[in-house]
Amino acid sequence: MGLTTGNAGISLAQSSKKYPQTKIVMTINAPIDSTFNYIVPVDLSHIFKKYKNLPAIIKTDETEKWIKAGLTRTVYFEDSSTSKETLMTAVPHSSFSYKIENFTSQLRFLAKRIEGDWIFKDLGNRQTEIEWTYKTVPKNFFSRGLINLVLLKNINGLLTNALAILKTDLEIMDESKGNRNGFCASVV
Repeated sequence: MGLTTGNAGISLAQSSKKYPQTKIVMTINAPIDSTFNYIVPVDLSHIFKKYKNLPAIIKTDETEKWIKAGLTRTVYFEDSSTSKETLMTAVPHSSFSYKIENFTSQLRFLAKRIEGDWIFKDLGNRQTEIEWTYKTVPKNFFSRGLINLVLLKNINGLLTNALAILKTDLEIMDESKGNRNGFCASVV
């Protein structure tokens, strides 16, 4: 199944994949370095708003800037549930990955963990393509079915909204620096 919304190409994974997953691909009109540097440590409560039955994130307990592999944080949701997030990899201006586990919400009955992967591609002309994949590792065959039937569509909407917020933030920041349409002030 494939959908296209504006600059976002959205695809739900085929049933042949090992784990249920959803992927969002979007082009952002901002250079790759500023895009990566803004997204990796972004405040999750700014981008993850309530979406259907998925609660908003209200805060995290990170103690240092979220840019180094191995860091962990607790994520707090508006319904009083929590999860643990670990930054697995961070390759500057290229990619990062993380896992989310230890859910205290109802998700604990369906999923062992969620794996998130971001890939950044420099398209030139101050544009960056982002590919964000979310894999849900189910607890069993039954939970895999429920994840595919109910949860993936809502996760896809949540992620699409989050990426749209990031896109808006980055494009406004880039525009305010006077860096639109390839024009860039520089001192030689």
